[in-house]
Amino acid sequence: MQATPQIRPHGRVGRNLSFFLAAPLTALVVLSLALTLTAAGYQSQHNGRVYTGVRVGDVDLSGLTAEAAAAALTSSMPYLERMAITLTDPATGRAWAFTPYELGLDYEAEQTTERAFAIGRSGPPLARFQEMFQAWYYGRQAAPVFMLDEGMLDAALAQIAAEIYTPAINAELRYDGKTAVYTSGQTGRALDVADARQRLRPALLGFRAGEIELLIHDTAPAVSDPPEVASQVQQFLNNPITFYLPQPLDDLDLGRIELPRAELTRWLRLDLTAQTNGISQHQISLDENGVRAWLQQFADQIYREPVNARFYFDDDTRELVLVAPHVNGRELDIEATLAQLNAQVDTPNRSVPFIVKEIVPLANSEATAADLGITELIREQTTWFYGSSDARKHNIARSAANFYGIVIAPGQEFSFNKYLGSISEDDGYTEGLIIVGGQTIRGIGGGVCQVSTSIYQTAFWAGFPIVERWEHGYWLDYYNDGEGPGMDATVYTPIVDFRFINNTPYHLLIENYYNTAEESLTFKFYSADMGRVVEKEGPFFANTTETPGPEQDRWEFDPDLPEGTVEQIDWATPGTDVSVRRIIKNADGVVIEDRWFNSSYIPYPNTFNYGPGVDAPNYSLVPPSKRR
Repeated sequence: MQATPQIRPHGRVGRNLSFFLAAPLTALVVLSLALTLTAAGYQSQHNGRVYTGVRVGDVDLSGLTAEAAAAALTSSMPYLERMAITLTDPATGRAWAFTPYELGLDYEAEQTTERAFAIGRSGPPLARFQEMFQAWYYGRQAAPVFMLDEGMLDAALAQIAAEIYTPAINAELRYDGKTAVYTSGQTGRALDVADARQRLRPALLGFRAGEIELLIHDTAPAVSDPPEVASQVQQFLNNPITFYLPQPLDDLDLGRIELPRAELTRWLRLDLTAQTNGISQHQISLDENGVRAWLQQFADQIYREPVNARFYFDDDTRELVLVAPHVNGRELDIEATLAQLNAQVDTPNRSVPFIVKEIVPLANSEATAADLGITELIREQTTWFYGSSDARKHNIARSAANFYGIVIAPGQEFSFNKYLGSISEDDGYTEGLIIVGGQTIRGIGGGVCQVSTSIYQTAFWAGFPIVERWEHGYWLDYYNDGEGPGMDATVYTPIVDFRFINNTPYHLLIENYYNTAEESLTFKFYSADMGRVVEKEGPFFANTTETPGPEQDRWEFDPDLPEGTVEQIDWATPGTDVSVRRIIKNADGVVIEDRWFNSSYIPYPNTFNYGPGVDAPNYSLVPPSKRR
């Protein structure tokens, strides 16, 4: 075990040292206590008040509450609403006087008071005591807070800019119907707002009154001081100008169009040209862009789309055989018409012809199979309509005739309704059963959808992009044969259409053949084989409902039926959603389309029409079932 030696102070020295330190330490403790009590008392006296010695500028805030200090500061800044800053227009001498407050400068008395009140009340205790003492002994300045409202400054400058602004006015000739009136050019003026702002800010923030000179820019007019040309203008506008079609196509074609004098006046332009003798001479001309814009409004009325010739493809000779000749179209030649107007505008001849140019279709009467790239049959598709009424068969044949021999150009969109045209008795259609609003009713043109469905199926298998296709409201037996459900296409001109695009570099020839014996309709597409492979998957069914039973059968009175007869016009079908997938591959085997065609069919009950004298329902009078 080791002993730790203890060093003890000499007893006499320690007692003497303690005696001498006792007095200073006691004095220090007493002094600290006194200072603490004094500081506490001082803080208590200034509770809720600004410490003594705190000033903002010349305003002494010592001992004031926050409300009293804010009031004192507010009353100390009257110059914000009295001091004048004057902005002057050096050219006219006009002046605008504003107070700093009107220019957006405002004194934030409350925020300034908060700054003053914070002196001696932030930081650690020693720092707060030091700030209190310095404020009491030396005095302490709190920085004032000012706010510049940029919006008020912008508004004031915008007001001055609006009063100074004078637009540059071009010299112009105005025609009042009788004489030409000349107006001299006028120089415009505009305030440089950015420069005014830059000059104002130092005066505002430095609280300096004074006068500031505004920078104003002169803007010269584009046209000024032409020579006297009023007599030329009057001759120029002496009589109205009339446009006409030299060879109108029919009574409904565009008639004579009078050019308004006001329009011609707006087109007048004065061009300054230098002559060989060095003297400038003003020359009247027309604003050709204005003329073009005015002529453009008649382009659609004058335009006539060319009509392709119709053909059929002779499979033996592999040549086209003309069925119907082409019809040239026409379009307005705006540039040629403008040139004609310029040639006549200053002459006594005031009748100007619309210049048109013919549009000869590529598929014209002289075109050959090689010209159009039609070399072979690329798809053939057949649908059947056995069991149809005579009226429906008639309408199928009538509407199919509209599509025989038509030619679709590369990139052109095929629209069923465009070639179908109107459907009426005058157009050769008879009354039959049509589907409107999800139910079968009597109407003109029943059977047209057999044609649209046949074209749809042919375009589907030919691999053309389908732009628009709509299914029927419910299953129809006619379209379930062959391709099965989900491969029908309904139309209802002009609202519901079937459309596809010939997205090949070759023309497409469409033929169709109505077979009375087989009760079928066949469409043939002739073009050039692109090597495409079309694959079909489906139909796939979902959300299938039960077929409506006899208790849901519909019986509807038809006064046009013979007395005592019943006609079944619809057969019960279930509701279902049908999806068909089409995959198209190009000649290299690359998939270029993978698309689903979806159809939603509602359930539909048996529907019967009955004539006078029938006590419906009476199934004994229903004739043997046959398809529609």
